Amino acid sequence: MFDRDRWQEILSVLWMNKLRTFITGVSVAWAIFMLVFLMGGGNGLQNGTDKMFADDAVNSFWIWTNQTSMPYKGLAVGRQVSMENSDYDKIGTLDGVDKITGRYNLWGEFNIRYGEKTGAFRVRSVHPDHLYLENTIMTHGRFINDRDNDELRKVAVIGKLVSEEFFDKYEDALGEWIEVKGVPYKIVGVFEDKGGDREMQMIYLPIKTAQMTDNGKNRIHTLMLTVGDMNVQETKNLEDKVRAEFAKKYNIHPDDDKAINIRNGLENYQRMQTMFTGIKGIIFLTGLLTLIGGIIAVSNIMLITVKERTKEIGVKKALGATPRHIIGTIMQESVFITLISGYIGLVLGVGLLWLITSAMESAGMQMDFFYNPEISWQMAVTSLVLLIIAGAIGGLIPAFKAAKISPVEAMNA
Repeated sequence: MFDRDRWQEILSVLWMNKLRTFITGVSVAWAIFMLVFLMGGGNGLQNGTDKMFADDAVNSFWIWTNQTSMPYKGLAVGRQVSMENSDYDKIGTLDGVDKITGRYNLWGEFNIRYGEKTGAFRVRSVHPDHLYLENTIMTHGRFINDRDNDELRKVAVIGKLVSEEFFDKYEDALGEWIEVKGVPYKIVGVFEDKGGDREMQMIYLPIKTAQMTDNGKNRIHTLMLTVGDMNVQETKNLEDKVRAEFAKKYNIHPDDDKAINIRNGLENYQRMQTMFTGIKGIIFLTGLLTLIGGIIAVSNIMLITVKERTKEIGVKKALGATPRHIIGTIMQESVFITLISGYIGLVLGVGLLWLITSAMESAGMQMDFFYNPEISWQMAVTSLVLLIIAGAIGGLIPAFKAAKISPVEAMNA
């Protein structure tokens, strides 16, 4: 129950020792501030990592070719390896491959035209599964399908920002025709992308249509695939199978890793997650040690308080105050200082994180490795619980010491 007299006593003692109370409060506020700020910064790094992987499927493989770096079967170093449509068909049959798409890029400087309007946008030609590899979100119409490729249809799927450049409404784009390198394509869909504005300035075409109109024959620049629910070791085994297939077909030395480049998305993601788990662990430990330092400061201050109030405590005990009452008063004072000061530190930490986020957004700063530093409400609640526990621990030893003071020793002190 609320004990008015006890609270008056606690507030009176704190007010009479303003400097000591202030120093104690600063130590606790700083400890919580550092804990919150460091944890928020760790979450910012984590969010940045998640954002970097948001554009592509986490369980993806990216395959592209280069020049050979090792001689093999009498063939010289420096041969250019080029993928083709048959590689898409072959790799797609390997066990574990879920979704697969090829990319044929239209290179060079050219404008996209719609009537009298023109704009510079990037163009990719792909297979239907590219929708899943890039986490593309269709908002209107549809994506590229197999019939578009089989029948060499001249159709296009445009990004949200492309549509905004040429049309008043997204719906207006469907059924209209745009020119890509002088070739007309009918718009069949509009999409958004988790990768942000850069990806929404993209135009997708059927890969076989683009190969034909661009005189690209059956060339593929990049193969992308997903591996379902494979674990990291299974993806590494699949990587070995892919390399073996290419080495056999193109007479590449089995140990030539430079001729066939493979980016294992799941392995990279797991590596980053492990690294950031370690970083967040170190950050939490650092903040916790800082908090322990604050607890020690509170405990030391409370010990001094008990020593200064020895006679007062002795008089209380002589007048009938129980050890429970003495312990309760000291611990309540300790918890009160810790909770108020810690709450201030918590607010300052959250406020600084908010200011950093707002400043980055206002300045248009986009860092791939650091995004939206914040702490969750669970973390905020945990911090408040830690404050209460810290205050109790900080006052525990002084409280028991005060309870052991005898009235006779107190009056002689």
